[in-house]
Amino acid sequence: MTVAVRPEGPGEAPLVRAINDAAFGGPLEGGIVDGIRGTDRWIDGGSLVAVDDRGVLVGHLLASEGDLVSAAGPARRIWMVGPVAVVPDRQRQGIGGALLRAAIALAAERDQPVLCLLGHAAYYPRFGFEPARGIGIEPPRPWPDANWLALRLPAWDPSIRGLASYPPAFPDD
Repeated sequence: MTVAVRPEGPGEAPLVRAINDAAFGGPLEGGIVDGIRGTDRWIDGGSLVAVDDRGVLVGHLLASEGDLVSAAGPARRIWMVGPVAVVPDRQRQGIGGALLRAAIALAAERDQPVLCLLGHAAYYPRFGFEPARGIGIEPPRPWPDANWLALRLPAWDPSIRGLASYPPAFPDD
C-alpha cells in the first residue's frame, strides 16, 4: 500500500489528534499539536498528513516555529519538527520517512536554514540530521547529543547559533 503526503486539510484536526494519540499511547503529543494550531507558531502547510491509497490518514508530522536565542543578536524563529506519528499498525512501513522527507522539502523550499528535533538517535541521522550542539544549537533542556538533532538546509549560515526553544505548547519537563 502506498501513501501520499499532503498538508492537513480543513476538518482533519480530530483525525490528526487520533493519529497522535494512537501512535504515542496517550494525549500528550496530540495536545501539543492542538495547542500550537491557530497560534503564531503554526506554519501554514507545516502540519502534514500521510494518506494511504484508500484515503485513510495513517500518519502526521508537525513542523512549528520555535525560537533560537543568541547572545550575538535578537532571537530568531527556527523550524522545529515534532511530533511525528504513525498509527501503530502502519509503523515501520516508510510512512514516517515520507512525512519527514516532505517536511524537509517544504523547509528548503521556504528557505529555512535548519530543522531541529528531539528524536531517536538511530532513526533521524539517515535523513542527514546530526547532533545540534555540534553546529552551535543548544537544546532547551539537557538532552543527550544523540537525541538533540539538527538538519542544515541549503539556506544554512554558520552564524546561526544559540539556545533553541520549542513553542509554548510543549511541556516544560
